Amino acid sequence: MPRRPRLAAMPSPTGANTAVFIHGLSDTREVWSRQIETLSASMNVVTYDVRGFGTSPLGTGNGTVEQLADDLAQIISAEVTGPAWLVGFSMGGVIAQRFALDFPTLTRGLVLIASSCTVGRAGLEFFDKRISEVTRGGLEALARLSANDARGCIASEDADLLAEYRCIRSSSVTDPNGYLNACQAMRALADGSLAASLGQISCPTLVIAPELDPYCPPKASQMITDAIPGATMHLVEGAGHCVHMEASATVNELVHQFIEAHA
Repeated sequence: MPRRPRLAAMPSPTGANTAVFIHGLSDTREVWSRQIETLSASMNVVTYDVRGFGTSPLGTGNGTVEQLADDLAQIISAEVTGPAWLVGFSMGGVIAQRFALDFPTLTRGLVLIASSCTVGRAGLEFFDKRISEVTRGGLEALARLSANDARGCIASEDADLLAEYRCIRSSSVTDPNGYLNACQAMRALADGSLAASLGQISCPTLVIAPELDPYCPPKASQMITDAIPGATMHLVEGAGHCVHMEASATVNELVHQFIEAHA
């Protein structure tokens, strides 16, 4: 097993809940800065860089969500006492779902933000295009795609917020193979949707759906909500894919209230 991804653990009150935050494609743990600032006062916040992103090496990546979930299991087993709450954004939400299926005793509950449980035709085209272009063009192609994709993640015209997110994305991958590994893992959902298995998840689950998300639209969140017994969904009006940045106060309150209610 390659080196585990490096952790950025935040101090918290003794006995507090532990929530592990899992970022999306072309992100790093830095994307959670607004959650760390607010939520670390009431819970132990753990963030990490997914294999192949930020400071985490790709190692022997096999292009599967199962491996990414297994990485998370090693982190939780080593760094967290008892089961953890998982807060996953986009790709991170897919990892969280897979983790809850494979490691139910380590999962206290799920918060799935702007995520999906399958890849349809549009998603397949999205990943195929990016795999093809980055395979041919390397880091130069990846930088261009990341900058363009960032625009679709922010619904508002906040230039500073867009610049901040583009900066995070531009620094997230130094090895194109890390990006390709994650794309292959997500693309595999086209052939192996999680939807049919989600009924096995029994932990509390909150699904947060940004109204204006072009990548994981509300219908994707509704599919997850319908598949997981007892799951609830909250629609955040006027927000784009990166709702945890664009509407951070709303997301932070939703996460805080949900975990407090089910602790």
